[in-house]
Amino acid sequence: MKRTLTTITALLFALAAFAQSADDACLFSQTYYQGTAKALGMGNAMGAVGGDMTAASINPAGLGIYRSSEVTTTFSLMDNYNASTYYGTQDGANKFRFSIPNVGFVGTKEKSNYRPLRFVQFGIWLTRTNDFNQHTLSRGINPTSSKIDSYLARMDGYTPNELQDAFPYDIYPAWNTYLIDLYQDEEGPYYGSPVPQGNIWQAQENEFKGRNEAWTFAGGFNYFDKLYLGLSLDLTHIKRVGTKTFTETPVSGTETDFNEWHFKEDLSSRAIGVNAKVGLIYHANSWLRLGAAFHSPTIYSFDEKWQTETESQIVMVTRKSLSPESSYEYIFISPLKWVGSLAFILDQRGMISLDAEYTNYGAARFRTAADDDFDYTPTNDLIKETYGRTLNFRLGSEWRVSDSYLRVGVGYYGSPFGLGETGGSVKKASCGLSVPVSKSISFDFAYELTYGKSYQILYDAGDLGIEPVTQKQFKNLVATTFKIRF
Repeated sequence: MKRTLTTITALLFALAAFAQSADDACLFSQTYYQGTAKALGMGNAMGAVGGDMTAASINPAGLGIYRSSEVTTTFSLMDNYNASTYYGTQDGANKFRFSIPNVGFVGTKEKSNYRPLRFVQFGIWLTRTNDFNQHTLSRGINPTSSKIDSYLARMDGYTPNELQDAFPYDIYPAWNTYLIDLYQDEEGPYYGSPVPQGNIWQAQENEFKGRNEAWTFAGGFNYFDKLYLGLSLDLTHIKRVGTKTFTETPVSGTETDFNEWHFKEDLSSRAIGVNAKVGLIYHANSWLRLGAAFHSPTIYSFDEKWQTETESQIVMVTRKSLSPESSYEYIFISPLKWVGSLAFILDQRGMISLDAEYTNYGAARFRTAADDDFDYTPTNDLIKETYGRTLNFRLGSEWRVSDSYLRVGVGYYGSPFGLGETGGSVKKASCGLSVPVSKSISFDFAYELTYGKSYQILYDAGDLGIEPVTQKQFKNLVATTFKIRF
């Protein structure tokens, strides 16, 4: 807990300096597959199973399992609810989203029944690898500090004429709207504010939409119906757009000229990227399958925009100040991944599968784009110091009932802060059903519940202290896949 809160405070300093920060590096490196309903129902524990487009996104050798061609389309509906607690006050918000997380085609060609190479496959499909649709709301009465106190602590040594160049996004707009002013006492001039120092209502509302998705171009090979190899190239796309709004108002009955103030951030992140994957699946015997895959780092080219708006109401007079729009172009490199998998085949009754995934979030890096001399060394050092190695585990099963299949899965995604840490870990549970319509047409259905708990510090209050916001996320996702084989 102590390490987590220290980390969050450090991230706030990075975000105050520029939009690209260590928390962005973690966010854009995390992978939570939302593809076919079959994979979702099995908890995405598909690395040694194959025969599915999402399975082949996890391990390209899964493409080699196909013996017929296939077209799929998946539709999903998500309800993302976030519950917060801040200084004992509980609140929450949710966001609904309809999406198409998978659409694709796999073509299969039989080569021989007696030569080593039995089948070859080619596929192209879309898989959503993360979802950024989120709405959070937290409110509470802070008894010890205001966000303005964090501004005042950073202004020491600066004259009023230097504020616009030094702090164009937060402190200068606060100065421009009289949230900060110059006062005089017997010791001389000093910066102060009409906003009370504590005993004040604070609220933080974040609302974002967007996704991380990949178009996969893959090839698979079946040798002796025993060894399956695959390789793929992913063209990735990130879009994340939203707002963060921080508000302070006095507690009812407080005698003050201050009425309220808002600090709003508009953020837009868009990127295209590329990575490569290779994998194999080996059928050791009739009941055991082994799988392994390597995912290269993804190299992204980002275009990001950031702008702030500060609005104050003092003695019932409203003032607004809009910052310049800041635009960034930069390169981001996410960490590589290793995936190891097991699948146990229980005759014709079903299977149990397990995936273990390793990555090191501390290896993520920012790089300068062309014609940019910005130094990302401090940010990359912060990423390395803050984040670490982690393991993700996925367990799934499938059981045959007549011509249908029942599926159950669970997943644990370890803390990005390193092995042994718990902050930021995510737990998942899912179930699914496959219903055949004919020999070539079927529908898959799945439901997934995601739970995560995290902490957020709204600003650096220094010695004044501030309680972290506790955020609990409950994500409900339902999906259906329409599948045609030929």
